[in-house]
Amino acid sequence: MKNIRLLWRTVQHLTGRQIVYQVWHRLRSPAKLRLADKVPETCFLAVPDANKPVSWQPERFTFLNLTVLFPSAIDWNYARHGKLWTYNLTYFDFLNQPGMPVDRGLILIRDFIRQSADVRDGLEAYPTSVRIINWVQFLSRHQVRDETINQHLFAQVRLLGQRLEYHLSGNHLLENGFALLTGALYFRHTPWIRKASGLFHQALDKQILSDGGHYERSPMYHQLLLDRLLDTLLILQSTTGYDNTRLTALLTEKGISLAIWLDAVTFQSGTVPMVNDATPDLAPTTNQLRQKASQLLPEKTRQPVPLSDSGFRMFRQKRYELITCVGSVGPAHQPGHAHADTLSFVLHVDNQPILVDNSTSTYQDGPRRDWERSTAAHNTVTVADADSSELWASFRVGRRARVILITDTATSLTARHDGYRHRGIIHERNWSIGADTISITDQLLTWPAGTASGQAGTARFYFHPSVIWQLLDDGVRAGPLAITFRSATKPVWRIKAYEMANGFNQLRSGHCLVVNFSTCLETVLTLIE
Repeated sequence: MKNIRLLWRTVQHLTGRQIVYQVWHRLRSPAKLRLADKVPETCFLAVPDANKPVSWQPERFTFLNLTVLFPSAIDWNYARHGKLWTYNLTYFDFLNQPGMPVDRGLILIRDFIRQSADVRDGLEAYPTSVRIINWVQFLSRHQVRDETINQHLFAQVRLLGQRLEYHLSGNHLLENGFALLTGALYFRHTPWIRKASGLFHQALDKQILSDGGHYERSPMYHQLLLDRLLDTLLILQSTTGYDNTRLTALLTEKGISLAIWLDAVTFQSGTVPMVNDATPDLAPTTNQLRQKASQLLPEKTRQPVPLSDSGFRMFRQKRYELITCVGSVGPAHQPGHAHADTLSFVLHVDNQPILVDNSTSTYQDGPRRDWERSTAAHNTVTVADADSSELWASFRVGRRARVILITDTATSLTARHDGYRHRGIIHERNWSIGADTISITDQLLTWPAGTASGQAGTARFYFHPSVIWQLLDDGVRAGPLAITFRSATKPVWRIKAYEMANGFNQLRSGHCLVVNFSTCLETVLTLIE
């Protein structure tokens, strides 16, 4: 019965279309390629420079910081390191890494073609989408026309068009659209162009929020989305023979919004906060994207827009930058990349990370994935060590914290969430912003009355591994911060070790400040020389 209730709390948020496609996705037969007798003539497209991370070297592939050697034959179904590693293998990003020899790239493509009848995960819609784009970019860059390759590529685009990921939506569906359009323009296939165009006009309006943020609320996925959109815009702006005016205008408008939002959440150091599912070095940097956008988007229209719907707020002072998470955990129907980090924050001082998000080291179901998504892994407050949103499996969310903003000014931000309503508790947090101080006040109130509860809570503050700390009688010294506490009930604090994700399958040792309190806690962060 407990599992049934959890399942209901999860699926009740799905859209009607998602439910229909979830059922269809489970009932349909596995994906198989069906080769056409006649394939349309191809047209090479404008493509970006070969700038993918180096993931292939002779006989070896490295993805997610894990290297596998294939000395005799490539196993395109290799699954020992999990599905995401297998996905990466079949993405074929390595075709577009700098210096990839043309003959070697063609050998790899043909090897995949020879084994394609037995490929499993690699024929799912998402890796097929990424692979279509990578093949088209590689073939276009090197002006390669190969009848067998084009026959298989055409079959992959046709397969994708029949298996768009409406059951998931989110970034997966947009990636499907970019691939379908890329393949359509490569083969000059008008019905696919119309289908992709219709998908974009529906999905982009839903997925890009009013402040320009992508609705899955991961800065890393936001960077990946903007990069893909800019590459597609390059193709549209360079392709003749079709009236792409309306679609080009749409992608330009959304590209501008995405670029503005990315500027708003990027620290002066050039990095973005690793909040929700995110990991360093997986997406193009903001500076790289700014350079690409400067060539494709009109600069004069890129006026700043305040952060709002995406649920983030950035405070910038002379010496520090503070970004807070005061929104929902993600779109109700697709919170798969969300963490239970409501009312958490990230702090940089003097362009260095001081208080950090633990980010993501794995998507594989298990204790590490559970912890990285948990409330206890973030700079916020837990009650009875429970999660503010009910996370399960690798990408599922049941009960969700609902946030109310109370004050939202340049110097004060107050929000409360009801993620502990099943325990009769509301968590309210205020950030008071000064030039050299940040005061954070946490209150645990009764739900729904909002009166003092007497409830015990735990606040956590995760130091970046490079931060040198020292326990003091009245608080903690952590790098350039002096941290002190005020409370009507005497708080108790301690330092404990933790392992911060430093990329997929890489951990780095750091320390966390843990503060136990009752009802109310004021934490004062003071910048020191």
